[in-house]
Amino acid sequence: MRKPLPPDLEPRLQRISTLSHLPQRLARAKRHLPQLLLGLALLAGGHAAQARTAAASAPTPAPKLAPTSNPACPAPPVTDPAVYEAQARKPQPDRGVLWELRRGQEVAYLWGSIHVGQLSWIFPGPRTTQALRSAPAIALELDPVDPATLQALTQAMREDSDRQKLVMRQHPELLSRMGQMATASCVDMTAWQTHAATLARLITLSMQDVARSGYLAAYGIDLNLAAMAHAVGKPVKAIETAQEQLAAIGLGGNGVPAQLATPDDIRKALDDIDSGKGRQVALDLARYWETGDLPALEQLLRDCQCLGDMGMKTALLDDRNQRMAERLPALIAANPQLFIAVGLLHMVGDNNLLGLLQKQGFTVRQLTGKGADAANPSSRTASDDKPATAP
Repeated sequence: MRKPLPPDLEPRLQRISTLSHLPQRLARAKRHLPQLLLGLALLAGGHAAQARTAAASAPTPAPKLAPTSNPACPAPPVTDPAVYEAQARKPQPDRGVLWELRRGQEVAYLWGSIHVGQLSWIFPGPRTTQALRSAPAIALELDPVDPATLQALTQAMREDSDRQKLVMRQHPELLSRMGQMATASCVDMTAWQTHAATLARLITLSMQDVARSGYLAAYGIDLNLAAMAHAVGKPVKAIETAQEQLAAIGLGGNGVPAQLATPDDIRKALDDIDSGKGRQVALDLARYWETGDLPALEQLLRDCQCLGDMGMKTALLDDRNQRMAERLPALIAANPQLFIAVGLLHMVGDNNLLGLLQKQGFTVRQLTGKGADAANPSSRTASDDKPATAP
């Protein structure tokens, strides 16, 4: 007869069951829509911005790359439930940066997320777990497992605009180079043929390159938060629509024309992937997310010039920050103790989301991440040092 599980372990195993099958259940999503690539569209989009200013930029030395376990093909996501269970039993630190938002009697929690990760990252630390457990709902940029969202994004990635098709016909060498890179990096060719839009393919190549260093979309924070919420019956509130994100990254939709990638844009993006430059930026981003180092993240964005084109920064960050800041107060009012996860890049730089929420009357208190203890010496509790359990 099966012995009863301890009360704190039952919900954890429920989550493990969900997450252990997540890579299999998301095979369709990755095959028909690499939606999680939207998270690193900042990097891929940044290539286009760099291409436009490349002529005026001094050459940069080749970066020192982190070693990869396999120089060609990324390791696939773990599918063995026992591995997930073993990882869930280990105490986890609070990764990333968590803030408390407060306005009058309204309280919410805002976590800066990242859209790729490592297996251990999908298990939150004690302070983050505490906020998740008290939340009646979870608000994300998009619900990455919502069928309607997947369908809208899939459609946008299916083919190029007529103008982009003309560019690719005039430069067959670029199409050939992209195909060779996809084969060499072990891209799923079924997905490659399905997602024929040039920008979608550039993002796919960039993400596959990042995966070589062990950072996978299947372990992205947003994806796993959504899986957890659906597993325990918590509603997922989408802050944006799929069409809004598509327009922001240049894939168009609802009357908005897709951004035209010029031959120079494409060459620069492919060169950055070949040289490892894009991967190094992504690895730095992941490291600063894990340690909750906001000053280092802000410096990285200045140094890499990933958003050197002001139009790019406006579309990808500023406009979206304003939109989210306008929508979040109503969500918070309707869902006390709401847990919100938005990409950490939205929390730094001018016009960042935190500053805009402060203008809406919210006080912001940092609970985790570099400098949180010094800034908030009373923010830790005894429970913060206990192993994390699923919310």
